[in-house]
Amino acid sequence: MRTLIHTSTVLLLALLSLAVGAAAQENAQGDGVRRITPAEVRAALEKGEAVIVDVRGPGAYEEGHIKGARSMPTDQLLSRIGELPRYKMIITYCS
Repeated sequence: MRTLIHTSTVLLLALLSLAVGAAAQENAQGDGVRRITPAEVRAALEKGEAVIVDVRGPGAYEEGHIKGARSMPTDQLLSRIGELPRYKMIITYCS
């Protein structure tokens, strides 16, 4: 079981690396982050194809966040990656 979890985690991280690399080629900003419009976010959420993750700290999240967003500060992403759905777009925001 431990080997399966480890292998799954390594595979997920490898796939994330590939996705970031592919997004970097499309990204005019040059930072490897794919940007989407609010309309694209809304459409993906309405179709159940995405989740929103607020990567700010707990204080900022408590002050206000996008309705339905999950709080997952950047320093917790790797340790909590298993909480994210595998077959949905993960939309993150920090401001």
